[in-house]
Amino acid sequence: MKNVLVMTSTFPRWRNDSTPSFVFALSNSLAENYQIVVLAPHAYRAAEKERMGNLKVYRFRYFFPKYQKMAYGAGMLPNIKKSFLAKIQLPLFLFSQFRKVKDLIEKEKISLIHAHWIIPQGLMGILLKKKYKLPLIVTIHGSDLFAFKNKFFRRIQKIVVENADMVTINSRTAEKELLSRFPEIKNKVTLIPMGIDTTIFRPKKVKNKFKEYKNDKIILFVGRLNEQKGAEYLIKAMPHVVSQVANAKLLVIGEGNYGIYLEKLANQLRLGNSIKFLGPKNQHEVADYCNLAEVLVLPSVTTKLGTEAFGIVLIEAMACGTCVIGSSSGGIKDIIKDNVNGLIFQERNSKELADKITRMLNDDKLRKKLSKNGLAYARQNYDWRIISKKFLKLYEQLLK
Repeated sequence: MKNVLVMTSTFPRWRNDSTPSFVFALSNSLAENYQIVVLAPHAYRAAEKERMGNLKVYRFRYFFPKYQKMAYGAGMLPNIKKSFLAKIQLPLFLFSQFRKVKDLIEKEKISLIHAHWIIPQGLMGILLKKKYKLPLIVTIHGSDLFAFKNKFFRRIQKIVVENADMVTINSRTAEKELLSRFPEIKNKVTLIPMGIDTTIFRPKKVKNKFKEYKNDKIILFVGRLNEQKGAEYLIKAMPHVVSQVANAKLLVIGEGNYGIYLEKLANQLRLGNSIKFLGPKNQHEVADYCNLAEVLVLPSVTTKLGTEAFGIVLIEAMACGTCVIGSSSGGIKDIIKDNVNGLIFQERNSKELADKITRMLNDDKLRKKLSKNGLAYARQNYDWRIISKKFLKLYEQLLK
C-alpha cells in the first residue's frame, strides 16, 4: 500500500471538534486504499501525533502553543486580518511546516502529495515535488482563489497550478474563475466538490432533545463568524420575520471574533428573545440542529476575503431533509436551484431574505417539496463514497 501525504491548514484538532472536518472525512475514505499521512497546524491542547480514524496525523508547532493564532477559529485569512500576532507568525508557520514535511516525506516514504489550498500548502507542495520528484495534486477550496487577486498572489497561484500534476476545484463558479485566470491549465483541472457523511447528516427525530424550542419555528445559521458569511444580513432580516411569524427563532452556530459585532447588532435590534448564539458545535450536534430547524440560511457575501466558493453546510442540511435558503454569492447557485431544492435571494438584501424566510415558514407545501428534492440531491451527488471514488481515480492515474 503506497503512502500519501495530505497537507492542510483546516483539520479537526481532536475528536468531535467543531473545526470543519471535510479534509479528515475525505482522507479517511481514501485510507481504505492508501496509507494516508496528514500534516496540519498544531493547536493548543491538541496532540502533535496521533491516530485519528484510519489516518496517521502529525501537527506542526509554529509558536508557543497557547499563542498560536494563524489557524482555526474564524479561518486563516480572517485571523491574519484581525490579529497582529497572527501576521508576525506567518513566516514561522511556513518555515515550521516546510521543516516538518521534509522529515515526513523521508520518514513515511511518501509516494504522492495532496495539498489542500493553493496557499500555503500548494506552494509548499511545489517545492517538495521538485526536491523529491513526487507527483502532486492541489485541491482548491475557493478562499485560496477568490481572496487573492493582486499581481503578487496571482503569480504564486500561477506557479502552483502550472506545476501541479493535477488540480481539483470544488464548484463550477470557482472553476470558471480559475480558468479565466489560467486557461492554459484546463486539461489538468477536475471538478470534484467536497462531500458529506450521510450516516451523520440524515433525517431523524430530535424534538425530545430540544424541548426548550418545542413552540418555536427554528431558523438556523451554521458557519464561521466572519464578514464573508453574511450573518449580519440574516440578523437584520429578523425584525421583519418576527413581525410576521411571532414564534420564529434564529439559532447561530459558529465561532470567530466577528461574533462580538453580531451579538451587539442583535441587541441593538432588540432581538434578544429571538436570536440565540450557541458557539461552535461538532458534526453530530450540527446534524441534530439541522433536523430541528425548519430552514437553514447561508447569507454569504462577496468581500475582500473572497466569495462563497461552495457552501457544504447547505448539502449537510439538505441531507437532513431541512429546507435551505442561500444568497446569490459565488458557488451557492451551483447547489441551490431556486424554487426546486431551495430558495435564492440577492446577497446583502435583508428585505428579500426576510420575505423568503417568512414564505418558507408559512408554506408547508413548499417546505415539503424543497425538503424532498434537497434530500435526494444531497444523497445522489455528495455522499463521501461517491466523492472519494473520484479522488481515488486521480491517485491511481498519478501512481501508475
